[in-house]
Amino acid sequence: MGCSSIVDPRSAPTTTTVPAATDSIYSTTPNVVLRPGDPLTVSVNVVSLPNAPLDLYILMDLSDSMAAPLATVKSISQLIAQQVSSITTNVRIGFGAFNDKPTYPYSPQTPAGCLPGRDAPDCSDRRAGTRQYSFLHLVNFTSIFTVPNVFVTTNLDLPESSFDALVQVLACEQELGWRNRSVEGPERGLQRLVLLITDNQPHLAGDGRLASIYQPNDGKCHVRPYNSSVGYLDTAPGILIYNEDSLLYDYPSVGLVASLLKKYDVIPIFGIVPITSSTLLINNTFLSSYQALQDLMTSVGTKAFARPISSSASDVLDVIKTVYQEVIQNIAITLPTQSDVAVSLSQITCPSGSILVDQTCTKVPLSRTTTFSLTLTLLNCNTPSSSALTFSVPGFGTTTISVDKVCSCSCDKNVTVNAQQCNFRGNFSCGGCMCIAGWTGSACERSKCGQPCVNNGTCDSATGMCQCTDYTAGLFSNDSISGILLPPYTPKFAGPTCSCNNFENCSTNSQNYICSGRGQCACGSCECDATPYSWKWQGKACECPGSNYSDCFDTTFKSGPLCSGNGMCSCNSSGKGMCVCSSGYTGTYCESKIIPVCQQVAKTCNEVSGACTYSYDLFYDKQVIRTTKVCTSELNIKIIIPAVICGLLFLFVIICAIIKIILVMLDYVEVRRWEKDLKEADFSKNQNPLYQSPEMQYTNVAYGKTI
Repeated sequence: MGCSSIVDPRSAPTTTTVPAATDSIYSTTPNVVLRPGDPLTVSVNVVSLPNAPLDLYILMDLSDSMAAPLATVKSISQLIAQQVSSITTNVRIGFGAFNDKPTYPYSPQTPAGCLPGRDAPDCSDRRAGTRQYSFLHLVNFTSIFTVPNVFVTTNLDLPESSFDALVQVLACEQELGWRNRSVEGPERGLQRLVLLITDNQPHLAGDGRLASIYQPNDGKCHVRPYNSSVGYLDTAPGILIYNEDSLLYDYPSVGLVASLLKKYDVIPIFGIVPITSSTLLINNTFLSSYQALQDLMTSVGTKAFARPISSSASDVLDVIKTVYQEVIQNIAITLPTQSDVAVSLSQITCPSGSILVDQTCTKVPLSRTTTFSLTLTLLNCNTPSSSALTFSVPGFGTTTISVDKVCSCSCDKNVTVNAQQCNFRGNFSCGGCMCIAGWTGSACERSKCGQPCVNNGTCDSATGMCQCTDYTAGLFSNDSISGILLPPYTPKFAGPTCSCNNFENCSTNSQNYICSGRGQCACGSCECDATPYSWKWQGKACECPGSNYSDCFDTTFKSGPLCSGNGMCSCNSSGKGMCVCSSGYTGTYCESKIIPVCQQVAKTCNEVSGACTYSYDLFYDKQVIRTTKVCTSELNIKIIIPAVICGLLFLFVIICAIIKIILVMLDYVEVRRWEKDLKEADFSKNQNPLYQSPEMQYTNVAYGKTI
C-alpha cells in the first residue's frame, strides 16, 4: 500500500483564463475546487474601458412646478449627447415622464388636468385633454435625442410617482430597449444611468391605501402601447404608458427599488430642482432625503447619486458629465453571501494615480486595472457539490466563479470488495481496509474478541464479543451450596473470555436465590436487571429496588453525596434504603462522627438555612461535627398565593354586597317619601293644578252691524 496510495486533495483553481483587451470585469480563475477548511485566494479585476458605451434614460417629473426645467431639457436635448461624447461616443438617450396616479386624492379628476384659479387663471397654457399618468415612455433609446412636445400637468399633493415610474423603467428592459452588457461585441463595459429630475419627494409603499390600493408593487413591467385617443399627445409612435395598472398596485418601497437597481445594474442620478428661492429651503430638505436614499442604496451594493440641479442648461449637462466620470472612475466590489462558502476581501490593489477610500478605488485612470484579492473558504458540505459565486461591481457588471466542492476522496469510487489485501474480511479503497464487523487491524487480521474464548464460547463477528456456551464442565444442581439459579437463567460460562460461570461466588438473598433472581451472575458479581419502570435493581444480590437510593440521600445538603459520603446505601427488611456507615461515623445519613470520650467540646454554634437550624460542635482538635438539626415547616407558596387571592375576592364580594344593600335601603326611603307626598297632595289623581284649558272666548265687536 505505502505512501503512494495517499490522496490529499487541496483547494485550487481548475482553469485559468487570459482576459481579452476589452474585458471590463473578469477573474483569471473562473473555476475552482474547495476543500472544507482549506482557504483559497482568487482575484477579480476591473478595467475602466475608454469609450465604453452608455445608455442614459432621462426620467422627468412633469408636474406644474417643472415647467421651467422641462423647457431647459427641451432646449439642451441635442447637446446632451455632444457633452457626453467627450468621454464616450457610443451613447444612446431615452426619455420618459411621470406625474402621479390618475385618481383622487393624488390627481384632480378634471379632463384638462388643471385647476383654474390654483394652477393658472384660465388654464390657457394647458393643452386640452392633458391628464395625469404614473409613467409615460416617450422616446426610445437613440443617439439623436430630441424631447417631444409634451406638457406639464397638475396633481393635488406634493409627493410624486417618481419611484412608481422608476420601477417601470428598470423592469421594462426589453420594452424600453436597454442594451445588455455582453462579454463580446460593442456592448462591452456598458454603463446604464437613469437621470431622475424632480422637485419633490416620492410616494412610497403604503401611500396607495389613501385610494384603496392595497396590492403591493410586484416590481414587474406593466406598460402598454399608448392610445392617442386618451389625449396625452397628438401622435404616439412607439410610446408606452403605465396608467390603468398603476391603480392596481401600490407605490414601491425603497427596498424594492434598490433591489431592482442592483438586479438590472442601473445607476440612478437624483437631480433635485428648486422651484423658486422661496421654496429653496423645502427643496433642500428633499435633497437631504434623496441623499439619505443615496447612502442607503450604496450600503446594499448599488451606486446612487443625489445632486442639486437648477434650470440652467449648463447645470444639467455638468451633472450628467461629472456623475458619469464618477461612475467609471470609482470602483468598489460587492461580495456574495452564502451559507456554505465564506468570502472575505483580503486586499485591494488600486492602479497608480488613484486613491483608496473606504474599500473603493477613486479617480481610477481609464484603461487601468483594479484588482480585488478575495479569500474563499468552504465551510461545510451540506449543500450540493457545486455552486456559483457572483461578484458585482456597480456600473461594470458581474463576474461568476464556479465552485466544485471536494467533500470526499476520488478514490472512494474504486472499491475492491472482500479484498485479498484485507484477508477477505473487508473492502479495500483509498489505500486502506474497511473491515467487516468483528475484525480490526490494518489488514483485518485481528478479531475484536481479543483473547480466545477459552474454548467455552465462540466469537461473534458482528459484535466482536464472546458468546459463551452452556456449562458442561461438571454437574450443576440448585442447592444451598452455590445458590439457586432461577429461570430464565441456565448454567453457562460467563465473562469477557468465557473463563468463569454464572452461578459460583455470587451473592444470594434470604431465599438463597442467586442474584435474587433479578440479575445475571458473571464471574462472582451480579449484573442486575432493569425494570419496566426506568430503574435497575441494586445491591450485591440485586435485592434492593433502584429507588431506594432516595432514602439514603440527605436532601438538606442538595449537593451532598449518598450517606454523606461516609457509608454505603443498602436495604432494610422492608426493602427501603438505609445507610450502612463506615467505621467512625453514625447517624441516619452517616453525617456524624463518633466522638471519643476524651475529646472535649470547645464551642457550639448554630446556623440557620431556610427553615432548618443546624448545631455544630467545635472540638479542640479543630474537628467540626454537626450534631443536631431542627426544621420548621416551610411556607407552601403554592397554597398561600391562591388562598390570598381567594380571600381578596371574598372581601371584594362582601364589600359589593354591603354597597348594594345600602343603595337598596336609600331607594326604599326615597320611595316611601314620594308615596307620603302623594297622599298629602290636595288634588285628585286626574287633575293637574297647573293645567290651563286651551279654549278661549273672543267677542267680535263688528258682528251684526252694518258698515
